[in-house]
Amino acid sequence: MLFESKIDLHLERNSELARKQPTKVFAKFLYALTSGNYGEMKEQQLFTAVAIMQELNKVMMKKGVTNLQLLEVDDVVYYEDLDNKDNDLVDGMMNITMKRDHITSPEFKHMALTLSHLKDDIEYFIEIDISRINTPNTPPIKLKVYGYIDAFKKAEDESAQALEARVGQHFASQEKYDDMVRRYRSQFDSFVSGLNFALNAQLRVKEAPVETSNVVVRPSQKARSWGDDSRLRRRHYRHGSSMDMAYPLIWMSLMQSNSIQAQDVTVESEVGDTLGEISSAAPVDEPLFNEDLSLDDALTSSDFSDVTSDLESADTGSSWLSDMGDFGGDSDIGGSSCSSCSSCSSCSS
Repeated sequence: MLFESKIDLHLERNSELARKQPTKVFAKFLYALTSGNYGEMKEQQLFTAVAIMQELNKVMMKKGVTNLQLLEVDDVVYYEDLDNKDNDLVDGMMNITMKRDHITSPEFKHMALTLSHLKDDIEYFIEIDISRINTPNTPPIKLKVYGYIDAFKKAEDESAQALEARVGQHFASQEKYDDMVRRYRSQFDSFVSGLNFALNAQLRVKEAPVETSNVVVRPSQKARSWGDDSRLRRRHYRHGSSMDMAYPLIWMSLMQSNSIQAQDVTVESEVGDTLGEISSAAPVDEPLFNEDLSLDDALTSSDFSDVTSDLESADTGSSWLSDMGDFGGDSDIGGSSCSSCSSCSSCSS
């Protein structure tokens, strides 16, 4: 099991936030993307997106979240933490200038930032996605917070069998299992609540609704290792130690072998697709939890499967960034020699 919260942010038109000038390392980011040209609307939209990213970054810094895992614009990866470095946010942003020859068009479609943070018993991964085009009722800024139980991380030299036995102790009874889930979920909720409060204060938007789920992963073909297309490998553990966080892949098997009933959970595939929502207590023989069944057979047999198509027409969207206000003011973008976004007040406040 892991925990997942979704926070959707809607900025007001003519928001002050859109007119805040990117500074320091974010100014270098913008300069690298546009080569210093901010006159066209496309570049102005990119200006706004970077300004928003900078404000979101300030929130993360105030919460102590400074470990960058991934930074990409459209299909270009500008930074990935292959060595699992701590406090590498500045290094990651500065790395952008090294890839200027591979920059995508200023008419970007999507920016993605993933950060990680360890607090108490939970390892958090925070995904920030900014889309230039958004369809009606679809927020242009999406935050997702994922929480993995750090206590269940595979220890050094621990075998798969030993890990399963150690985690399995918490599945000895329904009561023991439920108590364990409530304890870790409480920690996760506390962190997300604090993060959401900080976001609302910094961005000055109406309080964003938060949707939180207890997620159980249904591995394909009883997989016990994460595939390259899994969400964990794509956005969370891009370095080689992804198998240290293998416990979600054995969770469903432990539930089934210990006759644990699922309740108030979302069943997801390894890639992060929702397979079903279980609100009331599901029977122990629920097909979605039977790894001996193929996924297609499980989805067909389950009363809880909820697989829907998410096709969107490109013609139904519009660029919300073009409505966010003027981009006046003098600029010294690209000219600052500061290489830190945490050591001075202009970057952290």
